[in-house]
Amino acid sequence: MNGKSLHDYPLMPLATATEYFDTRNHFILQELNFDRETCQREAIRLLESLTDEQKNIFNQVMKATNHPTDGFFFVYGFGGTGKTFVWNALTASIRARGGVVINVASSGIAATLLPSGRTAHSRFAIPIDINEDSMRNISQSSPLSELIRCAKLIIWDEAPMVKRFCA
Repeated sequence: MNGKSLHDYPLMPLATATEYFDTRNHFILQELNFDRETCQREAIRLLESLTDEQKNIFNQVMKATNHPTDGFFFVYGFGGTGKTFVWNALTASIRARGGVVINVASSGIAATLLPSGRTAHSRFAIPIDINEDSMRNISQSSPLSELIRCAKLIIWDEAPMVKRFCA
């Protein structure tokens, strides 16, 4: 209004670019309800403990989240190989930058191991009794569809454990 900006005051910090989020959307607010500094410390701690193979997976997924193109990754490993550890590192790293990560799992037990984890049925409104004619009732302008669109990453742990009609 007065013809000045923060650029006119070199000692003042400049705001970083952020994406627009609808602050009326309770789904988005739930997913952004975390402390970025705590996430940053957690991300650093987890990244230091990743194996070379886990770092490779981490780097490929992070590279995809930094570009506007879509990506799909399937990570397979036996129990105890550190998949959940990688999911936690990815979640902390993206949330440290203010991004939305949707963590879901096919079972309630697996969902409890993910930060803010929920079952896929719960988060994506998937019917319990599902068949080839089942439909999810997510309208294009709903808060849930807005959450899905603004997510930087969706982690679906144990995805092969659900019926093929859930995807």
